[in-house]
Amino acid sequence: MIVKNLSKSFNSNKILDNISFVLEDNDKVCLIGNNGAGKSTLLKILNGDIKYDSGNINYNDESIGMLMQEIDIEDYDLTITCYIKRKTGFENIENKLKELEENLNDSNMEEYGNVLDLYLKLDGYNFENNINMLLNGLGLNKDLNKKVKELSGGEKIKVLLTILLLSNPDIMLLDEPTNNLDIDGITYLENYLVKLNKKMIIVSHDEEFLNNISNKIFELNQGKLTEYKMPYYEYLDYKKKEYKRNLEKYNSINEKKEELKSRIKEAEKWSNKGVNKKKKDNDKIAANFAKEQTKKTSGNISKLKRELEKEENIDFKKKEKVSFDVNFTNEKGNKDIVINDLVCGYENFKTNKINLNIPFGMRVRIDGKNGTGKSTFIKTLLSRIDKVSGNIIKGNEVKFGYISQDTLIEDNNKTIYEYLTDGMDEVNNGLLFTVLDKFNISYEDRNKKYSKLSPGERTRVNLAKLSIDEVNVLVLDEITNHLDMEALNLIYDMLGSFKGTIISISHNRKFNEILSPDITYNISSSKIEYKENPRQKVLK
Repeated sequence: MIVKNLSKSFNSNKILDNISFVLEDNDKVCLIGNNGAGKSTLLKILNGDIKYDSGNINYNDESIGMLMQEIDIEDYDLTITCYIKRKTGFENIENKLKELEENLNDSNMEEYGNVLDLYLKLDGYNFENNINMLLNGLGLNKDLNKKVKELSGGEKIKVLLTILLLSNPDIMLLDEPTNNLDIDGITYLENYLVKLNKKMIIVSHDEEFLNNISNKIFELNQGKLTEYKMPYYEYLDYKKKEYKRNLEKYNSINEKKEELKSRIKEAEKWSNKGVNKKKKDNDKIAANFAKEQTKKTSGNISKLKRELEKEENIDFKKKEKVSFDVNFTNEKGNKDIVINDLVCGYENFKTNKINLNIPFGMRVRIDGKNGTGKSTFIKTLLSRIDKVSGNIIKGNEVKFGYISQDTLIEDNNKTIYEYLTDGMDEVNNGLLFTVLDKFNISYEDRNKKYSKLSPGERTRVNLAKLSIDEVNVLVLDEITNHLDMEALNLIYDMLGSFKGTIISISHNRKFNEILSPDITYNISSSKIEYKENPRQKVLK
């Protein structure tokens, strides 16, 4: 596939600006860019879902398939197997093949050969076995005669992913394929794609997944596309070194500018003294000398100003780390959590008995396959749903702070100021603006609507809110889903600096590495895995 000079705008906002690239054999491309950079727009253009303004795409007769995000409503009543057969095109191919076989003759032999080729491309003789294999591997262990309308949102995505993989297109477009997959499902998909000799473009927040699959990077930034022929972690290392070089250049130029400004200021001061001296001095020789000195100084000032104008202006944005160092004021209070024989659930589902001792400062990862009750446990712990039985004993000073994937993408119409002050008995503007500064949120942005913020900005605001509330127990439920790299790095900074208790659910392997949990509790098996060594910070 060859893309030349592709451009796309929405109103006056130019999303893609004259981009070009070639997708070569076995290219497994990681598409990088902050939210709003145009990643999904580019994938939809390549898939033919939206039109581009100018440029050219040459597919060279290659078929293309994209991971869809929704089940077609008109086919809701189909069983899982029938839905997959219909959406892959296998149903039509299978029916046509049977029809031709029943009336096979010289006149339809060529057509039969063409249809048989399509059947074999979809591995038709093993098609139903492949459905079972893929769905099981992705973690959907369901009766395949169950109707798709009865599946949960996450289960439907697994069906859609299976459809893409079974369709066997020449080029695959994968937009967040690991969302809704547990660790086993992610590992299965990763291994499947690594072995697949296909061209693909992948958008994902899972950095480990990207690194294990990708051999090329497309970086979208301000409408432009830059290509890097390297795996993801090598790309990150390259960008770190590039940032360091640019930072050194930026600092060097700024130092030189400041020096020139200082010299100009000093020269102007001496020039003004010379003018004043000339006005006061009646001696002709002294006056002429002062005049010459003033002229010489003025020339020097002009030279310095020209030198200052020549200095390069670098469009460079320094990265600011956030520090989540809540002041735990009441050291005498009890912030421990003890869970005894807790059963969580609802009418048709109940967890095993949960027993956990969580002293203050411990980091706990809640593990388990999808659908085993991890989020149900979290909601029970936070008293958002009633427990079935057992006890949760919370210390008198426990103060929960909760962030979920939904928190970071929900449309909240409050301003940043309203969002941060919500629940305050009395607004302390001094504290508020100190926290805003700490999380790199400008004073001018306080009246921005939360719903208009980027994921990175929303993450800053959420962390600022938790800091204002002085929470001492962070509860995190799959917060890395849907976040861009800027927002993910903020979360990683937070994990490195928060000194309180953290209880987390995440299938993101890099997140879990940085979390470095003291214990991992598997909610389905009730097994507790203790870390042998003290916590090692892996943040660099």
